[in-house]
Amino acid sequence: MTRAFVHFLRRSIARKLTLTLVGFVAITTIAAGLYLNRALEAFAVDTLEVRLASIGRLLHDEARDLVLREASPADFRAFTLRSSRPTASRVTVIATDGRVRGDSEVAVDELPRVENHGARPEVRAALAGRVGRDRRTSATIGTSLLYEALPISDGGRVIGVLRVALPVAAVTSSYAAIHRVMLAGGLVALAVAFGIGLFVARRVTKPVVQMQTIAHQMSEGDFTVRAPIRSPDEIGALGRALNGLAARLREKVHDLGHEQAKATAILDGMIEGVIAVDGRDIILLMNERARSMFGLDATRGEGKPFLEVIRNTELHEAFREGRGVDRGNVSHRELRLASPVERRLQVNAVPLRLGANEVGVVMVLHDVTELRRLEQVRTEFVANVSHELRTPLTAIQGYLETLLAGALEEQEHARRFLEIVFRHTERLGRLLNDLMDLSNIELGRVALKLAPTRLDEAVDAVLAIIGPKAKSGKVGLRSQLPRDLPPVPADRDRLVQILINLVDNAVKYTPEGGRVTVRVQEPADGWIEVDVVDTGIGIPPSDLPRITERFYRVDKARSRELGGTGLGLAIVKHLVFAHGGQLKIESEPGRGTTVRVWLNVGGLDAAPPDPPRIPMAAQEKD
Repeated sequence: MTRAFVHFLRRSIARKLTLTLVGFVAITTIAAGLYLNRALEAFAVDTLEVRLASIGRLLHDEARDLVLREASPADFRAFTLRSSRPTASRVTVIATDGRVRGDSEVAVDELPRVENHGARPEVRAALAGRVGRDRRTSATIGTSLLYEALPISDGGRVIGVLRVALPVAAVTSSYAAIHRVMLAGGLVALAVAFGIGLFVARRVTKPVVQMQTIAHQMSEGDFTVRAPIRSPDEIGALGRALNGLAARLREKVHDLGHEQAKATAILDGMIEGVIAVDGRDIILLMNERARSMFGLDATRGEGKPFLEVIRNTELHEAFREGRGVDRGNVSHRELRLASPVERRLQVNAVPLRLGANEVGVVMVLHDVTELRRLEQVRTEFVANVSHELRTPLTAIQGYLETLLAGALEEQEHARRFLEIVFRHTERLGRLLNDLMDLSNIELGRVALKLAPTRLDEAVDAVLAIIGPKAKSGKVGLRSQLPRDLPPVPADRDRLVQILINLVDNAVKYTPEGGRVTVRVQEPADGWIEVDVVDTGIGIPPSDLPRITERFYRVDKARSRELGGTGLGLAIVKHLVFAHGGQLKIESEPGRGTTVRVWLNVGGLDAAPPDPPRIPMAAQEKD
């Protein structure tokens, strides 16, 4: 029934206006009646209080005399009855300990059963020397009474309490007639308001209904209709505004489409992924970067449940956290994405207010995979540097302590210890020099002095430096250089440093009887290839991707034994890239390693080559 009535009212603005006017008059009438009723009641209570105060003052002296001469209960009963008849009030005399000495409504033989009145609010106030008042329903006679208690004083001393009470109905009985008059007036006002409301509502709503029809036609795409303008009032202004809206609506729709296309282009051009969902976790927006992160095509995404499109519970939890954060705050979370490619994503989510009771979420996804990898590299670098420095320092400290403890006097041991200390200091020096070189190269502080450089001269110089070491290790060292090699634009010192590191590594990890070959290929397509080929122990396939990282060693014990710092290949990689070249390492365990370096014959601006992969079988023929 109630739902049908509400539906009946909602279908017509005339009914709403009429009901509004009638409701306003009804509420005003009720509020006025309540206010008048409260005012009359307050006036009645004030009148009763004045009346009771007057009665109490008139009876005070006689009550004091009775208390002073300790009259009998019969005397107190006679006094209260005699005092209450002229005023129709209830009179009570109470001792200082709260006992009732006499009451006009209680017989003498009933007094012992009357409860102690010392805890009554008005009695406590009177015993404290003040006039006490309270309004409540009497437990004795069952009537709502207004009590007023006065202290019975004798020489500034309270010797008892005189309480006078009157029923509130004594002054409110005449209010019934007033209430009837107010009710009749209110009904008349409601009837008049109803008639006026119907008349006004029809006059107001008729043009509004016409504009409703026109607006419906505009919503269906008919912008040729025009609203009638018959008056200069607000309804006429509404008609003019509706006509202006029809004239500009097509232009605004076109602009909106343009802005939407621009926003889509901006979002798709971002390097961060952006996903927005509504309160039911239906995807509202997903930019191109977000689709690529999850391997989605352009047809999947918007309008579908999030978990149906992206089956990642951690990301769904991030949505729930983002929906619950306070305004101005951002929910942060980092998670791992296993497919289609393993990634580390930093997720920032904020609430999206879509309505009064609907809160969606906007999520921005940052791919921090490379950042976390670099942080791991940095951590490992610090740990490796600490370890590499600690090892020789510990050895130096140990031998020096031994010397200071007395071994310095033993010439044979002292010299051997000092030689060991010297070798470790040399190792520290090499490590620090390599670290400084690598740091300067990575920070771009090394300025290459490019000049035409002959590769055959550089290779010969390197072989002359490494030759004695190869000879002592019984490793064959040779070069294969074609005739009439053109000079390459390079920094000669840095080029020699590249070759020394590569050849020195090859000699170190080649056992006795092996060979190391430095081979230069004929220039092709503006590039020249330099290969360092050895028949050493080789590198396992699992270690090849990391072999040029700082301090990365395949065999750490052997590398330290041979005096390596673990930075040589890292320096080579950066120097080759600084020359605009490329580096590639191929190896098979037990069969040797080939390091290929491509240098640009024409300068740094040429396109890099696509280096071919040469099988190990071909290397063995050299």
